Amino acid sequence: MEAIYQERRKRMLKACVGREAEMKGKKTAKYVKNNIIIDQVLGIAYCPVEKTASTFWKRVLRVVVGEAHAKSPFDSSVIALATFDNMTSIPEDMVDRFMKESLTFMFVREPYGRLLSAYVDKLFSPNLYYWKLYGAFGVNVTRNESTECGHNLTFREFVKTVLYADEHNEKRDGHFTPSYEHCDPCRYKWQVIGNLDTLPQDIFYILDRIGRTDLMRSLNKDFREQYLNDTILDQFNWLFYFRKSYAIDCNVTFYEAQKRLWKQFQIRGVLTKESEFPLTTEESEGLTKKKLMSVVYNAMGNAEKRSKARKNKAEAFKEAYSTLDREDLDKLSKIFQPDCDLYGYDCQPEQLFNTERTVIEPWFFKYDT
Repeated sequence: MEAIYQERRKRMLKACVGREAEMKGKKTAKYVKNNIIIDQVLGIAYCPVEKTASTFWKRVLRVVVGEAHAKSPFDSSVIALATFDNMTSIPEDMVDRFMKESLTFMFVREPYGRLLSAYVDKLFSPNLYYWKLYGAFGVNVTRNESTECGHNLTFREFVKTVLYADEHNEKRDGHFTPSYEHCDPCRYKWQVIGNLDTLPQDIFYILDRIGRTDLMRSLNKDFREQYLNDTILDQFNWLFYFRKSYAIDCNVTFYEAQKRLWKQFQIRGVLTKESEFPLTTEESEGLTKKKLMSVVYNAMGNAEKRSKARKNKAEAFKEAYSTLDREDLDKLSKIFQPDCDLYGYDCQPEQLFNTERTVIEPWFFKYDT
């Protein structure tokens, strides 16, 4: 295990040689220092990056530092959004020493998958906040239209919006910007680089280093199932939080929002393509959160059905990226290049950059299927 993390760090440090300024990106040093979570007593520094299990890790740290009296980060009493101490509390001349003497870690993710996941979570799903914050901006950028609610921004339009935001340094949301910009890896030289693909083993390695074997035991039993259940609950909490606002703010019915969430679960590989939304408009309007969740869990079915559903992720990925033109793919590749060099990803994967690319008929990203 130790060798894996040494190799990841070695790759990162090698990519930094002579490129320290480039690897800072467009975020300020102040932004990065505010972003890095620390605990001076325990000697921990963690750099959260959106869409790399950062909410989960914040909840873990709530338990680790003793501010949440729970046995598991999945306990409903553990709140991730509360404030933490950050790197600004360390005098600049003490930062290097603190980083050297502490356990420091961050998590990364394949950049194309991370970007699509952010789109699905923030704009394809019934996320009223992002429809108004970023969707409306995207509609203005790509269609030259003014709207209060960009609830129907396509992935192709979303990517063009991200590229525009990067070029003009405008509305650069952390969910859509490269991982390296959040953590300045050449400055802080992170010791442990976790990967979303190896999330459980990386979590257990870090918890072992911290000395929290009790948390390891609570998470070791069906970790992926606990993680999935927590994700599903989070999506339903947001759906019902915005319940009365969809129609008022975006002219989207609660029934349409539920169907959008259902399709999101299919894209995520939670539900099979054959699992049709079983409710009528009338049935959906008076539904409670508990009842709708039971409908989803019933549709998830047995292990064989869940295994089949997981294959949706790769299909949805191909479908979404098939809609992009080569010019936009090349621009994305340049934005992602530092992440690829630092963390060992392929910035021009064959399935995306094949010269014989064809647009796939939409199913996952078509709302009425």
